[in-house]
Amino acid sequence: MVEIGQDSDGKRTIDWVPSFRFIDTADVTPDPETQAMVDEFEKKLDESLNVEIGTTAEMLDSRRNVVRSEESSMGNLIADAMKAASGADITITNGGGIRADRTYDPGTVLTRRDILTELPFGNVTVVTELPGTQVLAALENGVSQVENGAGRFPQVSGIELVYDPTAPAGSRIASVKINGADLDPDAVYKVVTNDYMLGGGDGYGALGGGNVLINAGNGNLMANDVMDYIAGMGTVNSVVEGRIKTVGQ
Repeated sequence: MVEIGQDSDGKRTIDWVPSFRFIDTADVTPDPETQAMVDEFEKKLDESLNVEIGTTAEMLDSRRNVVRSEESSMGNLIADAMKAASGADITITNGGGIRADRTYDPGTVLTRRDILTELPFGNVTVVTELPGTQVLAALENGVSQVENGAGRFPQVSGIELVYDPTAPAGSRIASVKINGADLDPDAVYKVVTNDYMLGGGDGYGALGGGNVLINAGNGNLMANDVMDYIAGMGTVNSVVEGRIKTVGQ
């Protein structure tokens, strides 16, 4: 940890607390028989993970500071895949669950390894039915800590939202459209999300208490839904298109 400040005389001071990771086996010579087994396992794993599933037509962006603070092309891809796989009205998924922290240039060949690196937690695609009031509350939670780079920031599909990051948390949403129409507080929407969020993870308690149509025991792995979606398209055209805006944009 590094802390930078100033002394009373105006001179800059720096306090540094080192953080080291000790690897006890760094200088150990591997047992040849065991190493051969490891090498064989890695070869089989590579054969499975390096399978090509599609190609990017536009840049995909999964950088940590992006997926936790704004609409992301990778977030749109994942959210669209979940919506397509489930037949839900809308997707709300947490940007903090997207983890590769990188960009993919146009023309990049995507592999199974890429998607499993983006979605490493084994989360499951789940579907619930919720009234508009709870959808709004979930979205309010999603933008409630954007200034802190919190992982709860939503990546969405079927939703267009405008929010004010300077307003008090819980009162930031200025407008929400669901598939082109204003959110109806009394309407019931079919929402696809992940099992972590459905269980209240990242502060998403508003997603609970609905009529669960697909639970964690019956859902697909999110990563598999995304890989199938990409394979079905062949060419990935996901871009930032104005699903999430701040007031004044």
